[in-house]
Amino acid sequence: MIASMRIALAALLVSCLWQTPVLAQCAPAPDSPYFFRNLSEQRAEAKIAADRGFYEDLLTESFASHGADGKPESKQEFIAAELAPSRPAASRRFYSISDYTLVEHVQGHTVASYLLREVATTEGQTRVQELQLRETYEVQDGRWRLAAVEFSPVASALPEARASR
Repeated sequence: MIASMRIALAALLVSCLWQTPVLAQCAPAPDSPYFFRNLSEQRAEAKIAADRGFYEDLLTESFASHGADGKPESKQEFIAAELAPSRPAASRRFYSISDYTLVEHVQGHTVASYLLREVATTEGQTRVQELQLRETYEVQDGRWRLAAVEFSPVASALPEARASR
């Protein structure tokens, strides 16, 4: 009886140990395309959550961008524009990232390009905005930080859709 209990316990322990690595999630490896895509996704999530701290931590002090009007923006102007409340406030917001590509990737410097779709639903109306982004990352103080963002609106084939509910 005790021997059969030991065997059952050992089998249970082996099955638990075997499944643990399968179920564990790991952060993307630094310098991999997944690592940079993850940074882009975190930035999109921080925009929805209006997380100023995330932006302050991610952007370099010499961060460079251009506004929709083409004029250069400082780090603080960029953050303010990213976190500006949408008018009227959207009841649901989400994003998708596609066509993610590392355009340039050398030690300490990476340029990524991707298509970002931002979707906001307000009072039964759904608005889709597509942007083609090009982000430049640099290593500062031993970690990857966003040094520049270039974006341009994409002529969308997706019409503004009405929500069915």
